[in-house]
Amino acid sequence: MVRREIREERLRGQRCSVLDLSAWRGQSGRRYVVAVYTLAQARSDVDAPGAVLIGVRRGDDGLARIVGVGWRGTMAEAVELAAADGATEIHAHRLADSDEDREAIVEDLVGDDAL
Repeated sequence: MVRREIREERLRGQRCSVLDLSAWRGQSGRRYVVAVYTLAQARSDVDAPGAVLIGVRRGDDGLARIVGVGWRGTMAEAVELAAADGATEIHAHRLADSDEDREAIVEDLVGDDAL
């Protein structure tokens, strides 16, 4: 298997007024479309049962770096863990059909790097 760099790929086109979307490309080459929330948005009005939640730190240069990935627990718990790791955003991938799919996505986005 060819291993690729894990990276964010901003989606082109018009930005939705209700939801900011982006995508992550895993080490397998698979692309995962995500909804993007600030930590404040995620704390206040987002519920994402069954979603893969990605803690992201966006630098001043606009580049995003994953600081944590998981799917168990609540959005509130994910926000607190992500904030403790220095995240500025939560990205939620809601298109996984099973726990096995969610676990495979986590592995694909974490790679060999220790978070």
